[in-house]
Amino acid sequence: MANQGRSKTASRKNSPRRDRSPASVFINERRLLRDLNAISKIGIGSGGSVTRLVFSVKDLRSRQLLMHLLGQAGLKIHIDRIGNIFGRLEGLHPNAPAVLVGSHLDTVMHGGKFDGTVGVVGALEAVRTLKEGRVPLASPVEVVCFVGEESSRFGFSTLGSSLLAGEITFEDLTHAVDQDGTKLGDILSNMGIYWENLASLKRAPSTLKAYLELHIEQGPILEAKKKKIGVVTSIAAPTRFRVIFVGQADHSGTTPMEMRKDALVAAAHLIIAIEEVCLKFSHVNKGRVVGTVGALKIEPGVINAIPGRAELSVDVRSIKAEAKDRVAKLVKSKAKEIARVRGVKVQFLPIRSENPVALDKDIGSLLEEICEDKGLPYEIMPSGAGHDAMQLAKITRAGMIFIPSRRGISHSPMEWSDPKDICLGTQVLLETIVRVANEAL
Repeated sequence: MANQGRSKTASRKNSPRRDRSPASVFINERRLLRDLNAISKIGIGSGGSVTRLVFSVKDLRSRQLLMHLLGQAGLKIHIDRIGNIFGRLEGLHPNAPAVLVGSHLDTVMHGGKFDGTVGVVGALEAVRTLKEGRVPLASPVEVVCFVGEESSRFGFSTLGSSLLAGEITFEDLTHAVDQDGTKLGDILSNMGIYWENLASLKRAPSTLKAYLELHIEQGPILEAKKKKIGVVTSIAAPTRFRVIFVGQADHSGTTPMEMRKDALVAAAHLIIAIEEVCLKFSHVNKGRVVGTVGALKIEPGVINAIPGRAELSVDVRSIKAEAKDRVAKLVKSKAKEIARVRGVKVQFLPIRSENPVALDKDIGSLLEEICEDKGLPYEIMPSGAGHDAMQLAKITRAGMIFIPSRRGISHSPMEWSDPKDICLGTQVLLETIVRVANEAL
């Protein structure tokens, strides 16, 4: 492999102490699973579901626990203005660009305990194991927990990592509002983050060597193919917008069916149209386009009144930008046609549109090499879900490691990854950190 010679040579450069193989240093599996379970209890609800929405009290408590664990590990803690947490382990060259490793702790409503959390706790365990084992690292390594990766509260995903990468303008936040009417822009303003200082949150690319993220697959491929590790090549990106149909709210008993301007019926037709468009387009493009309506709000929202207003969220994703953009345009065209036919008005509010991102090929080759050295069956695959890595890839090299998800279920209390797979993925992460941190500067 193209990356094999360079990585192995770099890990032994300049110091006999570097002859120590990272494969001889092993994570503390019991400690890893203990910390994972401790964080997972924060926000736990009925049926084992976990809810830690961004900027909520439960989200704050989970981050406080993480900071406690980072302090126990002897890492230098830094928190930026948005709340991204960093735990730094200095390298032999403190001024060298750092290797960032991590994920997020916020969750969806009634989600699972592994999404994001495995990546943060796995990064912590890998780095503290390296510190305890006094494994020489040329570059500093930073455990990172990003704020607001999930879009569940505001419809705006990868908030903390996007700010770090300089990928957000204040205009992007205009239509980011939660179900209670709280604007994301207002929350940021209360934190002292305004349009004029938004750019100050960006991390200089020169301070970064790479970003690594361990994550559950959130899909069925690894389990179905009996593979232990997924080497991620690219990450699909969403186009998200709100569609608002405005009709006429009337009495449900006195308004004849043929005289109604029901906004909810228009929304229902659009929901079906989105499924039809994506199914048709996905067939042509080998299943690479998906569309989802995940939230719906109607007014007045009572049993005896015809809905006069219906607002729905639309999420269109693909690993191909052209396919994603074409489907998004078709959806809007369908919405306009439905509005015309049913005699209602339609409005579109953009949330965010991103392009799919390719991850670093050299890091991918390195992950393949590590898996082959360890005799692990692996799958080279794209990610259909978005991750913080898609933002970091815009300012530094980025790589992702997937572990299997049982039945491919995620964002659900039924989300599950085998503890042995979590530990195995963390060990692969550790060895990757060493190899990347010790590459020639």
